[in-house]
Amino acid sequence: MRMKAFLIFLLLFSFAFGEEKHKHGDHEFHMPRDMGYLHLDEGQRDKISKILSKNERDLEELHRRKELAEMKTKRLFLEKDFDIKAYKRLMVELKTESVHIQAEMFRQMHDILTPKQRELFLYYMKEWEVE
Repeated sequence: MRMKAFLIFLLLFSFAFGEEKHKHGDHEFHMPRDMGYLHLDEGQRDKISKILSKNERDLEELHRRKELAEMKTKRLFLEKDFDIKAYKRLMVELKTESVHIQAEMFRQMHDILTPKQRELFLYYMKEWEVE
């Protein structure tokens, strides 16, 4: 599983820092999470690489917590009475953590990107949202 995640990360990383040209008005071909259109300098690439690595680790932990929540939900459902408060608490915790991970990544990206790069980033921002 770790090897698969690592390979996916490498693939995303290679696309993220490619030098392929993009024309946003004409909607040319775009690979998900490709950041080549931002024309990052070396310093930005290094910083963003670290952000994406941490984000990947955070998302892996969130995924693990989601799996545990699914098991807890199944146990709750099998009880004589469904504890809706426990279920809501579990779901709110997951959603809160998901939003926190996404917000932190966006904050860090915002600090690194220039105003023009932020404007370009907006076009594909949706693909960076945590699901």
